Amino acid sequence: MEGSEAVVCARAILGAMLIVSELGVGKRVEHLQLMLGYLVSSKTLNGIPNKWPGRYPRINRLRPALRRHPALLNLIHFNTDNRMRLAADLIRLHELAGPDLHGFQLNIAWPSIGDLEMYREAMGPEPRLVLQIGARAMRELGDSPLRVAEMTGHYVSLVDDILIDASGGSGEPFVIETGRAYLRAIAERGWNIGLGIAGGLSSKNVKEQLGPLLEEFPLLSNDAEGRLRTKPEDTLDLFETASYIAKSVEARLPAGMKVE
Repeated sequence: MEGSEAVVCARAILGAMLIVSELGVGKRVEHLQLMLGYLVSSKTLNGIPNKWPGRYPRINRLRPALRRHPALLNLIHFNTDNRMRLAADLIRLHELAGPDLHGFQLNIAWPSIGDLEMYREAMGPEPRLVLQIGARAMRELGDSPLRVAEMTGHYVSLVDDILIDASGGSGEPFVIETGRAYLRAIAERGWNIGLGIAGGLSSKNVKEQLGPLLEEFPLLSNDAEGRLRTKPEDTLDLFETASYIAKSVEARLPAGMKVE
């Protein structure tokens, strides 16, 4: 995401949150932040283009793109082909991105706990770490919500949030009851950890997909990527993104209330 895109998206959610604050509609919305995800891979970190040039900014454009605002959460979404360098790459990226970076979403199937401990030792407890549980991570544990929850227990002292996302940015919609099963298996452990879900979300379906889950998980976060892109250019569709943000807020409002 480039700086201009971040500004447009930030304005969209700030407008929505202003309306929400004036309405005074309670816990489901008062905690909201807009997470801006900046995709980085082990290749692009080292100046090597990957197969998604429209999604991954050049590494020298990352720091200028970050914007500071209390309603924004700036996270690098990191994936790697070189797990042996995970801790070193996270520390290097944090230093490259500068003080306006809030942390990382780890798009890695069950990353090394030792590497996460090394990162925490170097950077402290403040950075936000989101562990994505994607299709590969689920598959490695037999697509079992209970086994995924058990494995998650090894990470709860190191990460702040868990994101259930079998789509991995492909735009494939999640099955509501499957998502519920994974979220419930983790939530029932009673850990102090944030929960999120992703998979094929857009302005056209976010209210319908989130609604049934928000009843059980009122602080649930949602994440979108694939369906916010243009085709075939694969650039961020700013109008769709702004609409998606507004509809995401509406999903948390009382029935019939809209963000205009």
